[in-house]
Amino acid sequence: MITETLFDGSLLYCDWVMMGQDCNLAVWGGTRPHIGSAVLSVARPSLTGSGVSATSSVLNLTGHKDEAVARLFAESVAKKLSCTAVCSCGIHLDGLSAEQLVSVRASCERLLARVLASL
Repeated sequence: MITETLFDGSLLYCDWVMMGQDCNLAVWGGTRPHIGSAVLSVARPSLTGSGVSATSSVLNLTGHKDEAVARLFAESVAKKLSCTAVCSCGIHLDGLSAEQLVSVRASCERLLARVLASL
């Protein structure tokens, strides 16, 4: 498990399990962790003809905005490992300003960089 501290001092977590060649990730944190979205990404050849890309399917709970982070993690891991990756995500923080939302996104990107480095 890898953690990252958010702007308010709460924690953001990522843990994963390799299932054969595929990867099952969980990202959660903030003041009330939960499952808000799940993204399943499948690696495929890029449509540009160069490199690897991913096609994704999304499940969102009503009113939850966790898809962006779940998609970021699932697609990044699928592309890096050329595998199928699924990420469930639930980060809750009350009343975020636009600046705080940018800070949370930056924390998620730092966390992802550390996860990718460890895979």
